[in-house]
Amino acid sequence: MTVLMFGGIPCSGKSTLMREIISELGSVENVEPMKLFPCQKYNDILVIGRYPEGETFGGSDKISYGAISKFRDFINQEQPKYKHIIVEGDRFFRSIDIEWLVGTHSSEVFVLTVDSQEEKRRHIERQDSQTEKWLSGRRSQISNILTNFNLMGKLKVRTNNSRVESKNIKKEILQLLQE
Repeated sequence: MTVLMFGGIPCSGKSTLMREIISELGSVENVEPMKLFPCQKYNDILVIGRYPEGETFGGSDKISYGAISKFRDFINQEQPKYKHIIVEGDRFFRSIDIEWLVGTHSSEVFVLTVDSQEEKRRHIERQDSQTEKWLSGRRSQISNILTNFNLMGKLKVRTNNSRVESKNIKKEILQLLQE
């Protein structure tokens, strides 16, 4: 039983990767095992958040900020019920919660990185309205996670600049889901 978590700066390909992974998991059932936690269930795999087709910002981005303080309770409650739980996105990708997760549960934490040129190209392509100030804050948050002494050696940092790299990350995560 593993909790898989992945995060990264905006436009690092988190949601795209997640959509590609869940497309391989079979039939889906929308569930809400705890108030404020809409999820998608794929047999013995629970995905936090929902990923409607055609929406750029889905998953945990749509979950209430009020859920952040309940994240640990949610994982503790749901982890025994599922072979795997998948958490993607910015909402719960905080050093304090990642440290707790890797210290208390069988988990794999991926940090997706992307170079600045590709990041800029993706922002233009998806025509988002995220301000440079907000983006700078997200970059700092991920940088702080990557340099967190308590997390060193516990994160799987993966470059995601191309379709080939994304395909390789997807393959790695799907292999973990089969274990």
